[in-house]
Parts: sequence; structure tokens; C-alpha cells
Amino acid sequence: MAADTEPKAQISPADMQVVERVLNMKSGYVLDFSDRTFDEFIAHEVGIDATAPRFSEDGGSKARRLRRILPSLAAGQQAKLLRAFLDYRDSPGRDSRVDLLDDEWRHAYEKIIRGLEKQVADADNTYAASAWTGIRSMREQVAIVRGLAPVALREIDSLADLIESKRFNDPITADAVQCLRDLHRELGELIHAVDRGHMTRAAVEAIEANREKLTHYIKQGAKLAVVAPTMTFGIMHLLSWLSGVPVDSTMVSTVYGSLVGADVLTTFAKKSSLAGK
Repeated sequence: MAADTEPKAQISPADMQVVERVLNMKSGYVLDFSDRTFDEFIAHEVGIDATAPRFSEDGGSKARRLRRILPSLAAGQQAKLLRAFLDYRDSPGRDSRVDLLDDEWRHAYEKIIRGLEKQVADADNTYAASAWTGIRSMREQVAIVRGLAPVALREIDSLADLIESKRFNDPITADAVQCLRDLHRELGELIHAVDRGHMTRAAVEAIEANREKLTHYIKQGAKLAVVAPTMTFGIMHLLSWLSGVPVDSTMVSTVYGSLVGADVLTTFAKKSSLAGK
């Protein structure tokens, strides 16, 4: 996925220098993590695949990947991951080669975390009921976006990459993939808007409009439901929860028919939190 579709960074270049110093990133490392333990740590703390190609566009070292992972996260997730790294750094189990952190660097690093957490709290405080016309309250919608939008973002990216790798040449499937890309962009913008306290009903309605377009393409025979029916079904339900509009029952029938009528379950070996591993 192109970098300009990702949520924008909340960490300034000056603050990033502090992060790099505290996490010993100068030589391409991150503390004493191996590639395996780093990937597992990122997956556990923020639920993303650190081995995804988009995080290695500047190189495959742990430090280079972390520099791309952090800006892809919402402010709350950035704070969570940075705090988890600090907790790990302070743990007795760290490698003895990791130096003790002096108070000046610790205070600067913790200030960054507090700033990210304050950004989330300030955004929450800007939301008023008058800014929202849906059945849910604004705070309920914000909580749903924060919880589900990052998951939907990752799954949509994975599904689009998977379908493109099959090199289908029919226009309906091509339109469906473009719709997935549009949804990915809109979700990234929505996450960023929530962090800034600028979420509106119009932003959610734009996602719902593209979900309806995607439903249309699936009904017209786009190969999403054939190649990855469970992933497709999961994404449609995530988008439905985000918008508050129920999934079309005829679309459910289309995907269900693909599940029981084709020998495609072997495709689920692809990594996905929605693929029923």
C-alpha cells in the first residue's frame, strides 16, 4: 500500500531522535531483540505483521521497519507500543548489553508517551453530541473506530494484495480491488481524523458508500469471495460495525455459497486474523 494512504505520524522528528536513542536504534537494531522476537513483540502489542513488505521499503533491519511501523499507527497505539518498549527495557530479562537508561532520556521518552496519550484524550474531549447524527453517541462511535478501523485497515490491505497476486483480468474484480484501495485510504484518513478530534458522520458515510460498492462488485462476480471468502466476509462485517449499517443478506448468501461450494479453504494458509486459522 502506498505510503500516502497511511495515517500521518504524530511523533515529531526531534521526538523520534529520543525514541531512537532510548531504543538503541542507531545500528539497525532495536534493543536486544532478534528478528523473531521483534516480530512477535510487535504482533503482541499492536496486532500487526512487522514482516509486511510495506514496512521494509527502506530496508529490512528492525530499526528501519520500526521507523515505518510507528507512523502507520494511531496515536493511542503509538503510545502503547512505546510504553511496552520501555517496560521491556526496564525488565530484568533484558540482555546485559542493553545499557541502563539515565533519567534525562527517560523523562524525555516518557514525555513523548504522555503527549500521545494527551492527544487522544484531547480528541475525545472535542467530540460533542451535536457533531453526530447517528444512533450511536459520538463517544461510542469513536471507541468503535479506534478498536476496529486498524484491524479493517490491515485486512483490506492483505485482501487487496492477495487478489492482485492472482492476476485476474476481469474488470469486475479490478474494480473491486480499486474499491478496497479506496476503503484503505478512507480508513487511514478516518483513524487520523479521530486522533485529531475531527471525526464526522460524513467520513463514516463515505466508508459505507464504498462498502456498498464493494458489495455490488461481489454480487456481480468479483473473485474476492472465491479466493478468500472468510476474509471477505470478515471485512464486510468489520465495515458494517464501523458504519452501523447491517450487512446485506444477499451478500451473505453470495459469500456463504463460495464457502460451501468451492475447494478454496487451502487459501487460508495466508496470514489473517479473520481467516479462521
